[in-house]
Amino acid sequence: MNATPDHPELDRLSADLAGLLGRIGLDPADEWSARRDRIDIRFAAAAARHPARVAALDGEGQRTYLELDWLADDIARRLSGRAGPGSAVAVRAQRSCAAPAAVVGVLRAGAAVLPLEAGHNAGLQEFLMRDAGAGMVVSDSGLLRDEIPVAKADRFVLAVRPEAAVRREVPRATAFLALPPAGEPGRAAAVRPVTHGDVLSWVDACLPMLESGPDDVWTYFHSLSLDLGMREMWGPLLSGGRAVVVDRDTASDARASARLLAEQEVTVLTQLPSAFARLAAAARRSGSSLPALRHVLLSDEPVDAPALADWRDAGTAPQAVLWDVSGSPTVL
Repeated sequence: MNATPDHPELDRLSADLAGLLGRIGLDPADEWSARRDRIDIRFAAAAARHPARVAALDGEGQRTYLELDWLADDIARRLSGRAGPGSAVAVRAQRSCAAPAAVVGVLRAGAAVLPLEAGHNAGLQEFLMRDAGAGMVVSDSGLLRDEIPVAKADRFVLAVRPEAAVRREVPRATAFLALPPAGEPGRAAAVRPVTHGDVLSWVDACLPMLESGPDDVWTYFHSLSLDLGMREMWGPLLSGGRAVVVDRDTASDARASARLLAEQEVTVLTQLPSAFARLAAAARRSGSSLPALRHVLLSDEPVDAPALADWRDAGTAPQAVLWDVSGSPTVL
């Protein structure tokens, strides 16, 4: 890859790629295969193609692909020797434009990510970390008792956890240790492994179906510990698109959500059907118009037929295709 006059830093990104592949145990000569098999390598490729493009934004700022890639690399370097293949690292990140860098950084170190919600009580977080065998934490939301800070990268503090709490080998193909679907019976463990292949299979199947690419703007409403959150993050960030982070106050207010969708010209919206029903009702009452919206992806709950009727009757986004993506994607 050649540097451009506007972005000479691309030389560094290109030069680092082979070293990155080597650090996580992949053959630099087989870069295309690696890119297909790992989320972090696919993100590095997107950053190389779109370095100056805004990757994520929130109410306080934004980060370009290059800025996220550099922060991810900084986090990965600081994890080196402390976490790697076969281990889990907890990521306790606020929903912000910097959060993807923490996730990519852990994956780049070769470890699996245990996503934690900063608002969860300490007892639940401790239980999840014990269940996952997480020996380190990357946090921008403070540390729990007994977590010892050892490094800092931008807004994130890296901390080690008590050694007695850590003794579990994670399969190396694991990218995330996520919460099981609601109501799943017979779970002896609190978390379930999600592989790189699981995430990339969804991305590779759905992006062509949606004809989604660098010009698309996706919402990021949900926790990364849920399938919806993974789709919202990797749908845009592995295709050169943009993720608009939706804060908790906005997410809980259907009218505020509709305003954000209009202001940011969102093209792909991912929602729980229950939240979509509230959005449809608010849009009908306010007469909101979302001309940029192309796709609405509904998942993880039964779809409410009256909400679909409300949405269509209001003419909020007449060009948008509604999908049920809980299983095989189906047009509604």
